[in-house]
Amino acid sequence: MLRVLGASGAALLLLSGCASSNEQISVDQMEHVHSVAADGGNFYLASHHGLYELNGESWSLIGEEFDIMGLDISDGVFYASGHPGPTQNWADPIGIITSVDRGKTWNPKTFMGEVDFHLLEVSGDYFVGVAANYGVVVGSSDGAESWLTLETPSLDSLSVNPKNGSEILIISEGMLLLSRDAGLSFDSIETPDNLLLVDWNDSGIFVGTDQRLFFSSDLNQGFSSNPEIFNNIQSVSAQGKQVIVLDEDGVHISEDAGESFRLLP
Repeated sequence: MLRVLGASGAALLLLSGCASSNEQISVDQMEHVHSVAADGGNFYLASHHGLYELNGESWSLIGEEFDIMGLDISDGVFYASGHPGPTQNWADPIGIITSVDRGKTWNPKTFMGEVDFHLLEVSGDYFVGVAANYGVVVGSSDGAESWLTLETPSLDSLSVNPKNGSEILIISEGMLLLSRDAGLSFDSIETPDNLLLVDWNDSGIFVGTDQRLFFSSDLNQGFSSNPEIFNNIQSVSAQGKQVIVLDEDGVHISEDAGESFRLLP
């Protein structure tokens, strides 16, 4: 999953109701969609009022209402961060919570009452997150048991290799940078100019400007341009041939690896 955020590395880091879980709504009825996700042929929106799943051409609330700021899916497990909803007796912020039933129920994992991750990336035992209330980028290589600061350059977006969590891509000042040592060092990668977003998924890597997406199945082979033109891309996620894009016009869905998109109402 990728989204535009704006953050930088720093020091060490040791509601009201909207919809019932059965109600279907359109994107323009939601308040503050923060990010998007694709998994197992399903599409999800992380919003101010909870997790929504695509059902036909509209969206259904999954589980309880809460404010999801960061969301990622790894090996079928959902990871989220943000703020509790009106029916949840949780500390605020909620740290990292997990769901093994695709968002129907959630359980605390770590940092409850301490950290609000506005971006969260998970690959196996590797976690990388932007802890917004501390202004730092942190990482864990042992399943979120211990954490260290990643001294990254200023960044707009980051993504972790789903097959190797020690490899991290970030967008910094419009350029793509790669770390192969869990964020200890970064090298530049040749890409199109003025990038804002990156998403590393199981089939390859998407990078994006505010209007265009580019794809590479191998960093050594360069990027090809996607034909679609978007209106200020905010977030992108892909898995296999499923791609979901959030921009100012709404949510765009592709089921052919980005060759064509349809805009949801």
